[in-house]
Amino acid sequence: MIQLGSWRRVLARLLDLLILIYGVTLLFVLVTGGLAIGPISAYRMAKPLLVLLLLVPARLALSEGSWFGRGVGIARRHLSSTFAALGARGDAMKGLGDVVFALLVTRLPAFAVAFVANMLIPPKGLGSDRLPFLHGKLADIFVAWDSGWYFDIARHGYDFNPERESNVAFFPLYPLLMRAIAWPFGGSDRAIWVAGIVVSVMAFAAALLVLHRVTERLLGSREVARRTVLLISVFPFSFFFTVVYTEALFLLLTLLAVAAAYDSRWWRAGAWGGLAALTRPNGILILVPLAGLALASPGDLHARVRRLLPLGLIPAALAAFGAFLYHLSGDPLAWLHAQNAWGNSLGHRPWNQLLRLLSALEQYGLYDYFFTSSRASFDLIHGLVGLVFLMLTPFVFARLGGPLGAYVLISLLVPLSSQSLEGIGRYAAVLFPAFMYLGSIKSSRAYEALLIVSALFFALFLSLFVLHHQIY
Repeated sequence: MIQLGSWRRVLARLLDLLILIYGVTLLFVLVTGGLAIGPISAYRMAKPLLVLLLLVPARLALSEGSWFGRGVGIARRHLSSTFAALGARGDAMKGLGDVVFALLVTRLPAFAVAFVANMLIPPKGLGSDRLPFLHGKLADIFVAWDSGWYFDIARHGYDFNPERESNVAFFPLYPLLMRAIAWPFGGSDRAIWVAGIVVSVMAFAAALLVLHRVTERLLGSREVARRTVLLISVFPFSFFFTVVYTEALFLLLTLLAVAAAYDSRWWRAGAWGGLAALTRPNGILILVPLAGLALASPGDLHARVRRLLPLGLIPAALAAFGAFLYHLSGDPLAWLHAQNAWGNSLGHRPWNQLLRLLSALEQYGLYDYFFTSSRASFDLIHGLVGLVFLMLTPFVFARLGGPLGAYVLISLLVPLSSQSLEGIGRYAAVLFPAFMYLGSIKSSRAYEALLIVSALFFALFLSLFVLHHQIY
């Protein structure tokens, strides 16, 4: 008499075979558009897709080992041994599973929500008609506002006109990478846009890997590292990491610089910091934690000077961009002066805008405040983000030390010293030490609440960005 277990194994192998056949068929139709071999033909994906959707859960419910699972296990062991043989690179790859999980569960659902919103709701401003894609509703998910300036630099280079808005306000590294990646593919408008998306997505994935490694090293827990990666991925303004903006590249470079400093590789730290200074105007601020770490490391005065010397690459990079602008326009600070065309300027008291926001809330009340201007909601959002991160700063000092705490503080005070709250959310998104602290909070309820609330606003803000509302 055949045992029940034997029937389960036979059925499992049969389902494995069918899943393999229909999976290969689906892949072949997807790649080639269809095939016909004698009496066998397949041109549509609907049937194999439906069959797979039914067979896969049935196979999983049998709980029998499969050739596929054994193959994945063998591949995983080979990959682990390969990465282990690579030394430090292997350490950087330990969090790969955590990073892939964070990317999948945050980006795919959010992009789906944004795409549906873009299909159903008319955009407030210019939409996909300016993109070189046949169906621009999907491309719109990755492109809005400053994205056009980076495309303009990558496509046409820099120009300066003191009488109007000028692209010299935007730093060169990101558009240079867009142009470099697009060049082998003809350098067309479409290639440049796709290159921008590729740079952002790949830089963000790499940044999460480095963040995982740095967090595990400093806080001594893979669970804290996993939480940190997920929290920064679902932060409401983290959608800027996977659109044509500089946030992902900047996050990667600043993390690499700090990681190199903790490894006492000061020339690497200076080089990564110099590239960060060529990515965004506030990139020079990475000098603060790097210098703090160099001075805090043990050794005499001569050793400290030796560590500080490579960090001169950071101001040197900014000076090189200034020299280029001097050659272009006769003004080495043209990038700063160009901000005036947008009405932006620094040097104000950093508490002025927060006091103005709180005074308006006191005067009108929370509900009536929303009707005071079209910018009121956005000012409240950015102001709350600024306040929350300022409140987190003492905890960053206490948990992660003076250099990283000082980096968070000065990176908040500089944008807060402008005459508006615009952009505070983006500036906060790259402040990785704050997310490292949040990831170390032991309360599971607090962590779950942060994830849920952040995820809701993340999807909302991405949709607002796609629909060209004033979230930038």
